[in-house]
Amino acid sequence: MKKSLKNKALAVVAGVIILALLSASVVYAAVSNRKRPELAADAITKVDRGDLTSVYTASATVASGRQGAFQILDGTKVTSVLVRVGDTVKEGDLLATFDADGLDQMLRIKKLEYEAARGSYQDYLAGAADAPAQAAANKARIAELEAKIAAQQGGGSAAQAPQNTQLDSLKSSIAKLLGNTRIANRMVDTVFAESGTVGKTVSFFQNLLGGGLFGGLLGGSMGSMTSMMSSMGMGDSMELMQLKLQDSMSGIMDGISMDSMYKSLADSAESAYLQAEEAAALLKEGWTAQHDGIIREVNIVEGEVYRDGQQGQSPASSGINVTSLLGAMAGGGLDMGSLLGGLFSNQTSGMVVEYYPFTASFILGKYDIAKVALDQRVTVTSVSGAQFEAFVSFISPVARESGDINISSLMGAGGAARGVEARITIPQPDKSITIGLDVDVTIELETKTGVLRIPVESVAIEDETSGYYVYVLERVSRTIKKQPVTMGLFDGNSYYEVTGGLAEGTEIVRAPLRAMKDGQKVKLV
Repeated sequence: MKKSLKNKALAVVAGVIILALLSASVVYAAVSNRKRPELAADAITKVDRGDLTSVYTASATVASGRQGAFQILDGTKVTSVLVRVGDTVKEGDLLATFDADGLDQMLRIKKLEYEAARGSYQDYLAGAADAPAQAAANKARIAELEAKIAAQQGGGSAAQAPQNTQLDSLKSSIAKLLGNTRIANRMVDTVFAESGTVGKTVSFFQNLLGGGLFGGLLGGSMGSMTSMMSSMGMGDSMELMQLKLQDSMSGIMDGISMDSMYKSLADSAESAYLQAEEAAALLKEGWTAQHDGIIREVNIVEGEVYRDGQQGQSPASSGINVTSLLGAMAGGGLDMGSLLGGLFSNQTSGMVVEYYPFTASFILGKYDIAKVALDQRVTVTSVSGAQFEAFVSFISPVARESGDINISSLMGAGGAARGVEARITIPQPDKSITIGLDVDVTIELETKTGVLRIPVESVAIEDETSGYYVYVLERVSRTIKKQPVTMGLFDGNSYYEVTGGLAEGTEIVRAPLRAMKDGQKVKLV
């Protein structure tokens, strides 16, 4: 009996141990399976063969290829405007029409301005030899008049000019030119007291300067100045003032080639006349698009007479601002280049068209320069996703600093702190390509056929020193193995060429997880 009970006890203990072992196995299996990555059939791919085309991709900034600026003359009546800003136009499209009455009179005025400027140049050449002797005579006469006027005036007080900020500024400029002496200040005060307004005072000094060096530029009249002198009873004072102003101008002009200045004046007037002729011819015919393009500016209004300055432009007919001229002379800031450049400028754009083709510029890294060539085919993708054909039209021979980053550089194909500028031409863009904004550029570099390839998402990298690797599936052991690979071409989107480390048909993980490890068990589902 005792033996039977003992056997029963041993059987119970053995049963408990067996159950415990079975439970542990189940728990272990569950835990083990839970840690294994699951790989579905579509998560595994094979190394296969196919054709690959290597591409260079970059972001390029769009610029104008050529621009058409239609010039309008002051006083032209606009009869119709047929386009708006942003409209696309075809070659030959009518853009605007005008009333031609009065254009011939405008041209005659321009021609007279040119002939006057040319005459001033010829007069200067004829009298240039006498200039030194005339300057010496002026200085002697200045000294004589100063002594005479000083004796006549004694200690008398100057006339009181009206209080006006603009007059005070102009008065200060003139007095400084005349030397800021007591006599100079007295003469200036007298003129200002008699004139009373900025307009009259400016007119007076315009006439005063008109008898000297700037006679051709300012169009002054010695006759009107003589009349003004007589009415004021200031003969000696006015003569002295004129001589001093001319002497000041001579000092300012030291080092400036007067021959070049007068020639530039005549050339500018001629150019303005010829441009006006061309503009008038187009206005008579009506403006038409010379090429396909897009309207950038419209500065005219249908039914209105165009006046210079109505679109924020400086009036072309204003000529030289005498007040500013006198202030610049007194302060030593006279810029003859700017003065002459604006004298005859009357070219105002009534309409601007950005003609096709457009261009787009980007930077090539040092490893990519040899891969890209002139006339190479390019695909441009706009912000809308539309694609356009283009071609490489320029590659600079000189490198420059660049902060640009492109996909090819990120994938190891190139990119550097320095690069060369490249430019493409886009023959037929549309509104989705905007000047000043970026477009995506894709250039096909090299094509290989029948090469080993793997999906780009199957490639992983730990750091720059370890290189690229993939996870190879070992079906028998149901494990994954970390396999280093070397790669060749990249098509810029989907595939890498495999040049080492893998054989055709090898199964690999399509998109490995970060948590995967070398030798790890996987669950195939």
